[in-house]
Amino acid sequence: MLTPGIALTQELDTAVLDTTGIIAIDTAEVEPPAYYLGVYLEGGVSYEASIPGNNFLSFVGVGVQYEKWLISFNRYDFQGEVQSLIVFPNDFKLNYRYGGINIGRQLYQSSMVDLMLNAGYFKGDMTWRNLEDGQDFLRDEFDLVKINLKVEMGRFRYAKPHIVIGYQQMRNLNLAKVAGDNFSGLFFAAGIRIGYFNQ
Repeated sequence: MLTPGIALTQELDTAVLDTTGIIAIDTAEVEPPAYYLGVYLEGGVSYEASIPGNNFLSFVGVGVQYEKWLISFNRYDFQGEVQSLIVFPNDFKLNYRYGGINIGRQLYQSSMVDLMLNAGYFKGDMTWRNLEDGQDFLRDEFDLVKINLKVEMGRFRYAKPHIVIGYQQMRNLNLAKVAGDNFSGLFFAAGIRIGYFNQ
């Protein structure tokens, strides 16, 4: 009489019961994909230089990763409340947003964390809006360059939370009571990438 048994090996994948009642081991190895590919949406918040001090911006984006390179298109929207007297006696509210391209390179990868270096170029629009009638009173466009280090949790395959520290420089802003230097400096961000990653 045969007693069903099982043999354990380091290559154990699946156990299959054959017609004799003996458990056989399928040791076939699954080949990993030939290249790393990811397609994702991302979002989060960024704490950046502003007036009178740092303020929060929300961001959303869409991107693709191939091997160690990433490219994404992101949009940032100002979430703060900044008001100022521009023309007596009316108060005006500051609004701005910017969007552009971000390119990243993976510097380090492990089963727990990934470290990435990113650089981005963005175009933006800033306005002083009249609180009485909601109309834009003053408006100007600007350029913004960002460079940052991103630490990403690599444990989850389809959801990748991250934190960021970086520096940004705003240029070509010509608007009453604000200057590019007010929006240049260190920034911090936290977010998540959600999508399809084949490894």
